[in-house]
Amino acid sequence: MSGTALYQRTIAFNYGTPGRGEIMREVWTPTPWMLDVYVGDRYAREDEILRWCYAELGEMSSPIHGRAGCWHRGSATIFGWTWFGFADEATMQRFAARWPTPDGVKHPEAA
Repeated sequence: MSGTALYQRTIAFNYGTPGRGEIMREVWTPTPWMLDVYVGDRYAREDEILRWCYAELGEMSSPIHGRAGCWHRGSATIFGWTWFGFADEATMQRFAARWPTPDGVKHPEAA
């Protein structure tokens, strides 16, 4: 299997709603190289990240809407963190190098 541990957890999770697991697998399977990315809570950083993704990586993947692409942004932001997925590890690494977590910011699960 390819992809990150986050991807493996995402597609294996029982969401408790009929059909939800299937939708999550459909959405994330094209972009299994997933990261939990700090986008902040005031939209400026997230806006910069999204502008960079569109400019550098092209259209966002959205299989349920018939759109192919090499990246995908999750639809939920929790405590400033949002999932981003990429079609391959090299693209994920390129993104991570450009958008590292700012100094001093800790993931809520690391606390």
